[in-house]
Amino acid sequence: MRRTALAGLSLLALSACAQTAPGVSRAADLAVVMPMTGQQVVLSGEMTTSRIPVGGSSTEPRHDLVIRANGQTAISGNLVTYGVTTLEGYAGTMPLAAACRSRELARADRQFDCGISLNGQPVGTMSFRATPTGPMPPVVGG
Repeated sequence: MRRTALAGLSLLALSACAQTAPGVSRAADLAVVMPMTGQQVVLSGEMTTSRIPVGGSSTEPRHDLVIRANGQTAISGNLVTYGVTTLEGYAGTMPLAAACRSRELARADRQFDCGISLNGQPVGTMSFRATPTGPMPPVVGG
């Protein structure tokens, strides 16, 4: 009986320690041809997850997003762990926006799905995922 109780407490302690691991998650590039100009814009994105101290020995995740247009940084900002974050910038002279929705897939397994719009037109979704073992490919759908 005592061994069972100890084993149960050990599993509980291990599950309570699950944390999103640091690392860099990269989304698939989006190639967009602007209808008015015929100009091609290639959008690439990456999310860097780090652990930041919050006092004592505790840390919390931080998710920093960078989206580039033709290799130039267009959007840079921090994503909230729970909820929706909207970040804005410019790809040259065209407004670029990322509306990122956070969702928990499992304990310490978080995916950010970012609806990307260029010049006010939706052009696709970039997804980023952080897990307890580091970045993983995003889950499609959901």
